[in-house]
Amino acid sequence: MEARISGLVGREAETAEVRRLVETAVAGAGQSAFIVGEAGLGKTSVLEEGMGTARRLGMRALSGAAQDRERQLPFAAIAGCLGADAASSDGLRSRVAEIVQGHERRGIPGALGGGGEADFAGMEALLGLVEDLCAREPLALFFDNLQLADPASLEVVRRLMRSVHQLPLLLVGAYRPDHLCEVDRLVRGAALGRHTVLELAPLSPSAASALLAEQCGGAPGPRLWSMAQGAAGNRLYLTELAAALLREKAIEVHDGAADPVPPLKTLITRRWRHLRDDVLQALRVAAVLGADCTVTDLAAVLDRPAHEVLSIVSEAAGAGILCEVGSHLVFRHALVRHALYEALPGSTRAMLHFRAAQVLAGTGATPERVAGHLLAEAPETGGFLTSWLMESAAALTSRAPALVIQLTDRALALTGPEDPRRGGLQRHRALAQLTLGELAAAEETARCALLEPGAAEWEWALRWIVVQAAFYRGRPDLALAEAQAVQGSEGVPATEATRFRSVSAMCLLTLGRLREAERAAEAAHREARGDAPTLANALHVLSGARFLEAPGPEALELALQAIRFAARSYHPAERFRLELTLASGYTELDRGPEAQRTLAAVHEATERAGGMFLPWYHLSSALLAFNTGRWDDALTEVEAGLDPGEHFAMSRALRSVAALIAVHRGQRSDAAAHLTAVDAASDTGTVAWFYEHLPLCARALADEARGDCEQAYGRLAHAFDNGIGHLPSRRTLGFLTPDLVRLTLSQGDTAEARRFTAAARARADHSAVPHHIADAYRCQGLLDQDPDLLLEAARCYHEAPRPLSEAHARTDAAELLAGRRQQAQARVVLDQALAIYTRLGADWDAARAAARLRTVAVHRGVRGTRSGHRHGWDALTDTERLVASHVAGGRSNPEIATLMSISRRTVSTHVSHILKKLTLASRVEIAAEFIRRTSQGR
Repeated sequence: MEARISGLVGREAETAEVRRLVETAVAGAGQSAFIVGEAGLGKTSVLEEGMGTARRLGMRALSGAAQDRERQLPFAAIAGCLGADAASSDGLRSRVAEIVQGHERRGIPGALGGGGEADFAGMEALLGLVEDLCAREPLALFFDNLQLADPASLEVVRRLMRSVHQLPLLLVGAYRPDHLCEVDRLVRGAALGRHTVLELAPLSPSAASALLAEQCGGAPGPRLWSMAQGAAGNRLYLTELAAALLREKAIEVHDGAADPVPPLKTLITRRWRHLRDDVLQALRVAAVLGADCTVTDLAAVLDRPAHEVLSIVSEAAGAGILCEVGSHLVFRHALVRHALYEALPGSTRAMLHFRAAQVLAGTGATPERVAGHLLAEAPETGGFLTSWLMESAAALTSRAPALVIQLTDRALALTGPEDPRRGGLQRHRALAQLTLGELAAAEETARCALLEPGAAEWEWALRWIVVQAAFYRGRPDLALAEAQAVQGSEGVPATEATRFRSVSAMCLLTLGRLREAERAAEAAHREARGDAPTLANALHVLSGARFLEAPGPEALELALQAIRFAARSYHPAERFRLELTLASGYTELDRGPEAQRTLAAVHEATERAGGMFLPWYHLSSALLAFNTGRWDDALTEVEAGLDPGEHFAMSRALRSVAALIAVHRGQRSDAAAHLTAVDAASDTGTVAWFYEHLPLCARALADEARGDCEQAYGRLAHAFDNGIGHLPSRRTLGFLTPDLVRLTLSQGDTAEARRFTAAARARADHSAVPHHIADAYRCQGLLDQDPDLLLEAARCYHEAPRPLSEAHARTDAAELLAGRRQQAQARVVLDQALAIYTRLGADWDAARAAARLRTVAVHRGVRGTRSGHRHGWDALTDTERLVASHVAGGRSNPEIATLMSISRRTVSTHVSHILKKLTLASRVEIAAEFIRRTSQGR
């Protein structure tokens, strides 16, 4: 007699709640829920019931279970659930799998920002996949054993919880509670908004009785119930008890005594006691292979023909132990697999893992699968491990650099001190540390590797790692010293000397030693002889030096040449760096459309590469939007970039843009919060150094808003004369001159005002950039008290366009016109300035301008309609309205991003802003509101 198939006796409330969540998600309002309980209480059964409900109600239901062995493999749990596999026939899933594999990030220093959970490229790809799947049809994701999930997968879950309300998505996870469990802290965190937590308690006596009655075909008698009481309401305990007694034909208890309930492990092991030895051995191997086991894998490790293994699998399935899910063999309950695995002697387990690693490596399995088995049990010798690492470490570094570090440590411990492969192993270890963001450790590993046997083969590669690690951890001085030492080394090949000379030029540029940087770059350019990466780097340095000193056509042409050589470079990251620099150059030269096109061309690549490129892209986009007067779009880019910015040393610059806007809008508390965060951040990355003027400007503006003009002037003047960090002074910081002249004149110091005006003129004469010319006109107009020069400055700012500066120049001109008793013209010019301030939402500037003009008896004319709405349809920006139209068209965030040539994160942030401004709860409601307004012609 076999136990009957059980319904979810005692879990009616939980299954009803899951059904309610499914119905809500189908209607377009996304939901997240978590089922919490100890082993055997029915979490998996509730998940399975939920999946069935979701499918019956028309949702696509996907499921997955985390494995302990994959905890060190970033995104293993979430990628498995979503079916993101490079071999997938679905092009979308295979592309996502390629991004998660990380080949475009290989060798990028700090690409993962200190850990796999900071792999924003993989995260963006997986979040985008979820959004694309939701656009096709409502989606339900069911995760089991979340307590075993890798940190990167949990980070994706956290982000989905935060944005689930935007999507027709149901997210349900199950886990065992533990005070050290990261998922438990995640679920119980208050900051992630609303989600449902279903805590499974042991079955009540009545529910336990009903379950046994259903299993055994009748109500439990007193002796069976006595045995059942030892199960303490554990569903799996009760089910296994009934199955074991039925299988042993021992459902009747004799002699009036109830035997104690055996341990759960004993109950489970009784399930396979009657199996043949070859079936049991196959189950042990399957337990070692884990959830990604296939019949082919099992046959290979057992060294038996596939048809025999199929027969064994069929018998195991008939016994209720295994089942087939797609191409994989899965244990019906994780506890069964765990019991089989734990029952193996340690030496047998180690042997099977090692055998599995060898077989999988021979069949072309992914490096991460092989690595998982090699890590599970330490091999006694390092022969296979070392040979495999020398072949596979490069590919594994892209996917899971932390695994490479552990395996190379193991291999180094097993190889002798004279083994010539030690230098190569150390090189792979250093590259993994470099990718992981452990830059100081990578530098130390590479230096130690230079002392290993066989290091001569890897010497220049190891020294390159030393230079890169020092440079990207904010020590270009140490990187420069090492690069120069290599150039002076005896026996250094000419190509290597030239390559290190080009990186010396980059270090010098970063240190602000522009003349030396140019000389080194010119020498590297002469000696490169067709070496594309070296030529690209040398041209980039020359372009950067020109942009800092005298931005203009020459600097731009050098940048374009660098990109052409980078296209032939060995690594796509070379091109991303140059294209983002080019976008900044276009912005500085007031060539906004070209800056926008450059950013549009690179946004998908930066999402794929991740690392520092992602926040750098958002910062570049934010600065372009800020300068051209699209401040809400700028704030959206700041918000989208902050999370990766905090991991990759770009948060100070991003927050400073937000602080500037907050001060201009009179939002003092927001500005103070951003500036406090700026002070707390430690952005040591060398890219961030080139944006240190942003915190300076934000603090100076905040000083002025508090009425401390002297403090503001002191900050700006000191920077102008002494530089900011490593950035040189004067011409590089010429954009400060209008504010310096204005503040200096307010203190009556015309001599200093003349000095700053002369610097502005020199900059404009050299560059012919519209806003540089406007700065010079404004400085001269303020100095000479000439309103015509100020109006000419406003015209040039308008041409640029730089609307905030245009409004400032018009305010200055209106004040001077009023001083000449030309009140009517002054009022017209003031109204033009106030119209710009109103459009920008610059309330503080508008109030200050109106106050200045009131002192000379000028009041604003006819007031226009204020556009500073904070809520409702009128509060939406043009960009947000366009996003809303695409949402109404049923497009996913990644699809909208492609259509608008912006990032998926930016689109997601726009959608969040739309929901907040319209007080809506889901994308379905956005679509409905858009359609309603369109039908009404509004």
